Amino acid sequence: MPKSFKIGTNLSYKSENMLKILTALSVILASTTVFASPRVPDEVKNNGLVYCTHATGFSFNPQTADAGTSMNVVTEQIYNKLFELKTNSSQVEPSLAQSYELSSDGKVLTIHLRKGVKFHHTPWFVPTRDFNSDDVVFSLNRVLGHNTSLPEFSSEPTESVNRQYQIFYGLAKKTRFPYFESIKLNQKIERVESAGPYTVKIFLVKPDASILSHLASQYAIIFSHEYALQLNADDNLVQLDTLPVGTGAYQLKDYFRSQYVRLVRHPNYWKTKAKLENIVIDLSTDKTGRLAKFLNNECQLAAFPEASQLGLLKEQGERFQTHVVEGMNLSFLAFNFLRPTIQDVDIRRAIAQAINRQRMIKHIYYDTATVANNIIPAVSWAASHEQANFEYDYNPEQAKRLLQNKGLSLDMWVLKDELIYNPSPIKMAEMIKFDLAQVGVKVNVRVVSRNFLLQNLHDKTEDYDMILSGWLASSLDPDTFMRPILSCSTVHEITNLSNWCSPHFDELLDKGLETNAPNLRAIDYHLAQKEILSQLPILPIANVKRVLISDTNVQGVEMTAFGNVHFEKLSFKQERK
Repeated sequence: MPKSFKIGTNLSYKSENMLKILTALSVILASTTVFASPRVPDEVKNNGLVYCTHATGFSFNPQTADAGTSMNVVTEQIYNKLFELKTNSSQVEPSLAQSYELSSDGKVLTIHLRKGVKFHHTPWFVPTRDFNSDDVVFSLNRVLGHNTSLPEFSSEPTESVNRQYQIFYGLAKKTRFPYFESIKLNQKIERVESAGPYTVKIFLVKPDASILSHLASQYAIIFSHEYALQLNADDNLVQLDTLPVGTGAYQLKDYFRSQYVRLVRHPNYWKTKAKLENIVIDLSTDKTGRLAKFLNNECQLAAFPEASQLGLLKEQGERFQTHVVEGMNLSFLAFNFLRPTIQDVDIRRAIAQAINRQRMIKHIYYDTATVANNIIPAVSWAASHEQANFEYDYNPEQAKRLLQNKGLSLDMWVLKDELIYNPSPIKMAEMIKFDLAQVGVKVNVRVVSRNFLLQNLHDKTEDYDMILSGWLASSLDPDTFMRPILSCSTVHEITNLSNWCSPHFDELLDKGLETNAPNLRAIDYHLAQKEILSQLPILPIANVKRVLISDTNVQGVEMTAFGNVHFEKLSFKQERK
């Protein structure tokens, strides 16, 4: 800074010139930012596709993302799993696994692995071998919290810098895996062992019919053990989750934070080679922006469009296709059982009757969701196909008789994040506040951040009476859906915000894992569901449909109940210029 520069309005000649230069420089930089924003390369346009989606919960490792909120569209292309779920069923089919068998006592799962599977060759890692049992043992041990597949430091640190490396190394190995923690996988699996280059044995604590579903979930991706060893030797294990190396149909080419991910075709993919060379995942826009980009032909696929604006697509004639599937998700209002007032089941039931859920479907979801009268979504194989008989349908007169003279004042928390199961949480909270005011209940709405909520749960100071929440499942198995949000083992955790604990409910869930027969398992889950609807720790609100719009020139678009799209199946009807 020139010595003649003075703070205030009186500037010297030098300072005035400096100010002009800085002003001009700021204009140039601003202009550069505008005109140098990420552009889709020509080679992508010639043989590729742009997929517009959101950046919320984005991670190159879904295992480290919050359970029920991870975005899986990228990792489904980069990684493979041992198993894949068959559409809308309890059955799984082998993927990286070639075959499997279960011991007679149901406690040892032996998996025979596929041979000749190649890992990605990238600028940051060149594999020297094919996929084998070491990769499976490492990947499963990592989420179980067992670090037996990685060597420890061989000596004590002698300098402060080495101490810092050791701390970093330790933290990298202690990475949290919210989904596997929510289902208590380390209480289901005793150990994982290699029984040969292409054979893995998983020893279960007790028979568990849900284990294959967990291994087929979007979280159970398989990493390269060789890559992890290389990173571990450099004290850089954290890179495993930021620069991915998998066996999937596509591999990472470029990533611009909160803007885009560029994937290129894996030339040595073990299944049928992907038809498109390039895929760009555009993360830069909100719902309205995604629809605008789609209408402007800047992306050929767009996920989570603004539901209220879907009518605009009708003006586009035959240029687009809308793909809608029932989702394995649930939006709900959780009642905090740690609060004395909320412990009264009659109050919970009356609150449920006061809330107009159908109005929410119309004005929040714009009919892209259905009123949830059960806990298990209709898309699950365990869902009841009988006519729903929900006891707490909208009945404000009945609710008023029960609540008007109680003088209730309740605190309701709402997370400000827009999620798949709740696109407008603050608007929903205000609608609930209005409904309850009509029956004499005052509601104080407090908008909180996820980090604030996590800190209060950790300190056991969560003083809300009600909180808006929801759940996204990674399989159609009801255990995966119900255990995280309502079991005793998840009290004071981000998944079980009702802090409800029913030993009988847990017993029913455990009983549902003792057999592999879906029809018998479904009976136990129906009984568990009845207990939830009787005690009402949560009020189910909506099951949200997964919506995707695509250009009609794009072929092979199939979306699962979890929002997955397999890009290797996509192609164009006609060659584009």
